[in-house]
Amino acid sequence: EEDHLANHKMLSEKLSNNNDHSSEQSCLRTNDIPEEQTSLAQDTDNYHHGPEGYRSNGDRFASKQAFLIVFCIAWVLQGMYHTYFVSAITTIEKLFQIQSKITGIIMSATEIGQIGSSLLLTYYGGQGHRPKWIAWGMVLFAVSSFTCSLPHFIYGRQLISANDLTGITKEPNVCKAYPTNSTFFMHVSNNSSAYGVSNILQTCEEEVTTGHRIQPSVTNIVLAIFFISLLGVGMGQTAVYTLGIPYIDDNVASKESPLYFAITIGVRILGPALGFIVGSLCTSVYADLSVDPKIDTTDPRWVGAWWLGLVLIAGFLMLASLAMFAFPKRLSSAKQIHRIHHPNRKHPSIKDFPKTVKRLLKNDILMFRTASSVLHILPIAGLYTFLPKYLESQFRLPTPSANMISGVGGILVMGLGIIISGVFILRVKPNARFVAAWIAFTAVIYALGMGLLMFIGCPMNDLAGVQINQGFDTIQLNCNESYCNCNKDKFAPICGQDGKTYLSPCHAGCQNYTKKDDKIIQYSECMCLSSNVTIGNATEDFRFGNATIGYCDLECPNFILYIILFSIFVFIHSTSEVGSMLLILRCVDPRDKAMALGLIQFAIGLFGNVPCPIVYGAVVDSACLVWKMACGEKGACGLYDSDVFRMFYHGTTGAILLCAFFVDVIVWYKAGSINFVDEQVPFEEELHTITGKIKGDLE
Repeated sequence: EEDHLANHKMLSEKLSNNNDHSSEQSCLRTNDIPEEQTSLAQDTDNYHHGPEGYRSNGDRFASKQAFLIVFCIAWVLQGMYHTYFVSAITTIEKLFQIQSKITGIIMSATEIGQIGSSLLLTYYGGQGHRPKWIAWGMVLFAVSSFTCSLPHFIYGRQLISANDLTGITKEPNVCKAYPTNSTFFMHVSNNSSAYGVSNILQTCEEEVTTGHRIQPSVTNIVLAIFFISLLGVGMGQTAVYTLGIPYIDDNVASKESPLYFAITIGVRILGPALGFIVGSLCTSVYADLSVDPKIDTTDPRWVGAWWLGLVLIAGFLMLASLAMFAFPKRLSSAKQIHRIHHPNRKHPSIKDFPKTVKRLLKNDILMFRTASSVLHILPIAGLYTFLPKYLESQFRLPTPSANMISGVGGILVMGLGIIISGVFILRVKPNARFVAAWIAFTAVIYALGMGLLMFIGCPMNDLAGVQINQGFDTIQLNCNESYCNCNKDKFAPICGQDGKTYLSPCHAGCQNYTKKDDKIIQYSECMCLSSNVTIGNATEDFRFGNATIGYCDLECPNFILYIILFSIFVFIHSTSEVGSMLLILRCVDPRDKAMALGLIQFAIGLFGNVPCPIVYGAVVDSACLVWKMACGEKGACGLYDSDVFRMFYHGTTGAILLCAFFVDVIVWYKAGSINFVDEQVPFEEELHTITGKIKGDLE
């Protein structure tokens, strides 16, 4: 404290000697003093005020503990958003008839916004009032999150009514003898206008019935809303991470930094897990809260309240932003800056930027580590983007259950692995080659694990009409196809009493149905389910069977085995996260660490997080067996080939991780030149870096 006052006295004397007259001149001259000295002078100006030696300004709320709480709330909500949107993908595709490859392009907008805003935001926001910049970023994020839900309020109810997604079927898709009655077309056409959807749907004559398809202009509007919203989300989330962590570091004592950063890491892991859990709860609620649906979550037509979580996240984040606005530029409890100004030291300038980049590009270890990080992130992020959809199609899980399992069996296990590996490295202090070898080991184990999971799934032997390697063939159905005038593109699965799942009631030859409370509970007189009954010695009677809505119960014992093995492989791979970032910190010159981290995060975003949903969206679409068609145009996929989906989904992931393994071997070979023991890197800096890595992985 005495040294602090002495410094204050010296600075005051210097300022008073150079400024003899007005306070205005003093303020102008102070701006010429280096930041290290001015910040110290400002700290001492705050001294002698307030009950504890600092000026409180009557605001007891603005403490480091309060900032940590508000910061963690914002970080959890932002982490929730991304996995929540992933959990709603299946519902969004079903409702708006969007293909997975289009969904992948939309989701890449988040990374595009983040990459585009990160450099400018860190430059201007880092030198300004950081809490206000963070708060405005939270506001942008909240507004974008709410905007993302607008398609529901504009078109949702009309589309639900038009596409028979409430369970109140306007015209059952039962078997009708040739030719189709023309009055049926008139009935369906009038039905659509009765629900007020003529302005967003186009009508066309299909094979059997009158078809409806979302107007292309409406589809473009919906896609534009999603893309712009996710772009804003990417820009808004950058402020919290890039400015919040340094603000904490500048305003807490050095000995407290590890504790604060450990708390932020642990809380950050909770966000993505909670996103899947909230997604599970919201999708278990029907999309239109004013409608009493006649179906449940196990019905293929179920549409969950995908928009509800977006609105909740937006509301809570907006409230948190109000609290963030209340924090000052510098907390009263800020730690003192003891850095000494060196007049001859050069400040970073734009002229030095090319030299720094060139120096980093010549660092072969950094370049290989960058390539390895991209190859690690791309398959993991792609895998998690479509994990709920895979669980739904492969194991016939309801959407809420698939989301819950994705959060608990995937994200929480990953967080556990990261924490355990961090503690191990902190206590054991392994050398660089050991860390590099472990990273390569986890890559090859994960790749081999994906190869193993390619063969653990559920067969499609309960689907009537499916031929291996030949797709869905209606000719193989067990009835006279020429009798029923069916539209092969109308996918509405039913379960026959023979234990087989049929494409639709019409394809099963069902001619009648039973309704209760406006809900069809059973189809009857299904010709494909006929059985022969022998009476006496010669007389035979054909008896038609019954069917219920939805898939038949899948008797597949592999689900538990799949989840256990998947969680083990995720855990093993996650233990490489901390060591991966430590190698980056130690393989560059200390003055280039920040730039190296920025370079590798830029590469991960540009070459990993942007293309991964696009690549995996195309992989998912390639496994589609039955498309939901309308007016000759493809909509969302109705049925996936489980074998192709399983092979492509895990095969792509394993192949990319195998490439990462070979790059990791090169890093291991070169890692002998990295000194892990002598160089002492502040623990809070390592935790700061690890936090950024977790952020990229879990989103």
